[in-house]
Amino acid sequence: MNTFAALLSTVAFVTADVPITRDNVKPGWVALGIVFALGVALFFLLRSFAKHARTASEPWEGEDS
Repeated sequence: MNTFAALLSTVAFVTADVPITRDNVKPGWVALGIVFALGVALFFLLRSFAKHARTASEPWEGEDS
C-alpha cells in the first residue's frame, strides 16, 4: 500500500497543471478532519485506559487486600 501511495503522489506531482511549490500548497479541510478524528479516537482510548486501570487496581477474587 505504501508503494501505491508513493506512486500516486508522484503521478499527481508530475501531471499537475500548476507546479507544486511551497507557495501554493496549504492545509485543507481533509487534514483538519483527520486531526479531529485522531483527537476523538484519542479521547475514547484514554477513557478506556482509565476504566481498565480502575478495574486493575481493585483486589481480585481470592486475593488478600
